[in-house]
Amino acid sequence: MSLEYILEQCIIDRHLRIPISEARFKELANAREVLSAALAFEQRYELLLGNFLTMELAFSEIGLRAKVEPQYQYPAMAGFLEKANRHVVNLLTAMRSYADQVVQDFKCLELEPGFGAVAKSELSRAYDKSSDYRFMCGMRNHVQHKATAVHGFVANDESTGDANSWAESVKFIAHRSTLQGDRFFKTRLLDEQPEKIDIRRRARRSVREMGAVHLALREVAKDQVARARSVIANAIRDYQEAGAYSVVGLGARRVGYPDEDVPLFMDWDDVRLQLVEKNGSLPRLWPDRTHREPKVEQIVALREEVKHTQAQAAAMVFVSEERWQDYEDGLPMPEGLFILYKLRVGRHPTHALQILNVAAE
Repeated sequence: MSLEYILEQCIIDRHLRIPISEARFKELANAREVLSAALAFEQRYELLLGNFLTMELAFSEIGLRAKVEPQYQYPAMAGFLEKANRHVVNLLTAMRSYADQVVQDFKCLELEPGFGAVAKSELSRAYDKSSDYRFMCGMRNHVQHKATAVHGFVANDESTGDANSWAESVKFIAHRSTLQGDRFFKTRLLDEQPEKIDIRRRARRSVREMGAVHLALREVAKDQVARARSVIANAIRDYQEAGAYSVVGLGARRVGYPDEDVPLFMDWDDVRLQLVEKNGSLPRLWPDRTHREPKVEQIVALREEVKHTQAQAAAMVFVSEERWQDYEDGLPMPEGLFILYKLRVGRHPTHALQILNVAAE
């Protein structure tokens, strides 16, 4: 007995039944599976970014309150720590969930090497590249099995020195000496960190690394995902061109096997496209750079040319090491500050500093 495959609406009213081949039915079923996997892939990344954004907002609110409504009682400070730990643990969980699940994604794609292998490779690259990401991976295991992530905080920090310093006036800290008490926390990960570890900064750089992983993996799957959407869109178009006045409830069916029905509509995949557009670039916390401000590559190149560490470079222009790190992470450096650094290291093209001999009074 030959099987029958059709395009048909699942509605009570009169509707068309259009025969299709078995091959087309299987193609539509596979396309639906690919788009479902693509949506889950994007939603998982959105969950990660959502937890990160919530953490940033919470930390900024704490900083603002510390400035406007200073609190010196222990219950208030304990509340800060509890709130910070909750958000950090949520972010760590979302990071771990993404890393664990993304290697299982897109098994329906025909790729060589497979998507899972590429995902493992990209995650390994991020781990090898970033000490911050390595630390946050270690911290995830620590909070799952041992203790909290945030051990204390430093309030009223003025190292940023600008009008928006309230947003980061409270730094939430993990103490390396405390983490060393966890014998399962890899020693080499802690050796890369200072005694007071700024959790917020490690989180920012880690999420950025995971963003790079996600964008790379999206590119791997892009062509086959686009083809899957086209396959379903063509089936909907063919049904409409056959004379259907609507496509509500449309599906591909194997007659007599309702459990194998393949729903054919695009609204749910439009959600994926919105997420792709929304999260189309790496997470950024810095304003756009103008043409007058130096590029990150220029800042790094000059510092490396004069063989300065980030701490040494920061000292030359009277900012904190962390602020210099921000400049190399993408925060626009004021033009005058870069000119000062050029002057201090003797690399300005037209001017030089002169040391004045001022007689002692």
